Amino acid sequence: MMNKRDFIKTTAAASFLTFINPLEVLGATSSVNNKKALVLGGRGFIGPTIVNSLLKAGYAVTLLNRGKTNAHLFKELPVIICDRERENKEGLKSISEKYKSTYWDVVIDTWQKSPKAVADFLDEFKDHVGHFHYISTISVYDKWDKKFIVETEPLNPLPSFPKTIAEEHRYAIRKTFCEEAIRARMSNYTIHRSHGMKSYRVTRPEDPNAQPFWPIRFYRGGEILLPKVENHYMQVTDVVSLVNFILHCTATKTYGEFNVAYHPTLFKDYVSSLLHATRKESMSDYTTSIIRNKKMPIKLQWIDGEFLKKNGLEPYKIVPLWRERPVGAYSFNVQKAINAGLTNRAMVDMITDQIEGYKSRFPEQTFEFGEIYKGEKLKYYPIEKEKEVIKKWLTK
Repeated sequence: MMNKRDFIKTTAAASFLTFINPLEVLGATSSVNNKKALVLGGRGFIGPTIVNSLLKAGYAVTLLNRGKTNAHLFKELPVIICDRERENKEGLKSISEKYKSTYWDVVIDTWQKSPKAVADFLDEFKDHVGHFHYISTISVYDKWDKKFIVETEPLNPLPSFPKTIAEEHRYAIRKTFCEEAIRARMSNYTIHRSHGMKSYRVTRPEDPNAQPFWPIRFYRGGEILLPKVENHYMQVTDVVSLVNFILHCTATKTYGEFNVAYHPTLFKDYVSSLLHATRKESMSDYTTSIIRNKKMPIKLQWIDGEFLKKNGLEPYKIVPLWRERPVGAYSFNVQKAINAGLTNRAMVDMITDQIEGYKSRFPEQTFEFGEIYKGEKLKYYPIEKEKEVIKKWLTK
């Protein structure tokens, strides 16, 4: 029989481990047995990562979606077929009483289209939800006029709340409306303000414009142009780390709003992670690399930012993860989330996932950035433009 002293020691140790990472705690699965999770969506961009993590943690997972996007995923799970975009809650009204009366220990929503749809769902389900998570964005902040913006900074000013599903607003306003709808209806919520989510998956799998430029550029190899800019920082959100934080907040009943991303990272340190990830990739795919005559980066050409701009390579729109304005871009304060238990994995792991995802979607590398693809000019810049600017730089 365990005495009181042993019980206290065991409980303390388990609590400490749970705080570090709820997915890796011995016995974590049994600790959430019989707990129910409802994922709104679950088959799109970040949905599969959320669902798989919940299943790994031992939750009984149910999906709620229209049954159209990636319907081949998670066929073994119960799915509530519901179109949240129908007016007057018609989609929600069609849900069977079995699900309406279920107590959901955790509900996770990534919705960004209609704030009215978020409000309608909560009006119907809020009394049956233990912990509501919402994936929001740093775009909800009104002004990015300073570095290290924290969660208490003013949000976007809003017009009257939409009365219909069909009412349209830009992305940042929609997300701000959604947050306001949540705060007006419950207190047992966690809002995760992401900053450019990066994952194995992308928002539009078949669209080259949705593919990650820098991981692909380093994977393809050759001589690579890079912006040489003083105090050049970048910042993104790793989806795996975000989802781990969601589970941690659920386990510890952590509520409120959080900026969830890596700390602002020097671009040169990001480049080091890109190099490490592509070297690791080259070693694991050596035979294929030889067959395709793939070259590792033989030289990095750091070129003055002003020179790049004069030659048509503008920050952000043309050269990604280089943004001079507004001042607060890529500099959001994530310390509140870190203090609450956010643990960001190594950036090289995120980049490796991005490369693997790209390879699965475009195994034949059938497009080139900045070129014409299926009648459309793609984003960023082509390899010929890169070579031209490097040559000008070296011979100026």
